[in-house]
Amino acid sequence: MHWNDLERHFSPARLGRYHQACHRNDSLAAEAYAHNLRLSEAMLPMLNVLEIALRNGIHLKLTQFYGRADWWEAWIGDPAFNWQNKEVSSAKDKLARRKEKQTPDKVVAELTFGFWSSLFNKSFQTLLWKELRLVFPRCPKPQRQRHTVSAALNQIRDLRNRVFHHEPLLWLTPSLIDQHALALGTIGWLDPNLPTWLAGYDRIPPTWLTWDGWCKSNGIK
Repeated sequence: MHWNDLERHFSPARLGRYHQACHRNDSLAAEAYAHNLRLSEAMLPMLNVLEIALRNGIHLKLTQFYGRADWWEAWIGDPAFNWQNKEVSSAKDKLARRKEKQTPDKVVAELTFGFWSSLFNKSFQTLLWKELRLVFPRCPKPQRQRHTVSAALNQIRDLRNRVFHHEPLLWLTPSLIDQHALALGTIGWLDPNLPTWLAGYDRIPPTWLTWDGWCKSNGIK
């Protein structure tokens, strides 16, 4: 497609970052945008594994802690969980609109990554951290601190949102490949076998190398 057609469909504002980085060369900018699409696609297996394994790990520990699979019901009326209670209500509403049963498993699946990462906020240091640290049994003790886990999850959440909102991934700081490594490390905290299994489906390393080589050959940073 011609550059003008791409701008018409994707908007000059969205494509401007690519155009500027590619010395205002229409052809190179279009190629860079295609590289971004490939990287976004390649991120999905890692994000899938992390989000599902994380939420299931949290669900297991909080089910054991509260003695009930719908552990969020124990938070009703507690102001410390005002935001989380709203998120649970929103998840239930979505299930109701789809006429699906509000089983614990379905509510868990409907809750957002932001919900799960919020449980590691400073405000829950006393309330939840003692239980939630057990979600990461293979995290080295010096790193198994609430603030360390929270920082990692928040960075990954921001990256996830960029991927799902189709934002540029090519010029992030830290770089996409470094953030990918952080996410893999976090998955390893859950279970060291998971990154090994994921390696068979994770195309970020070769996709990033292709992008990096393309940049060098075209003088693009």
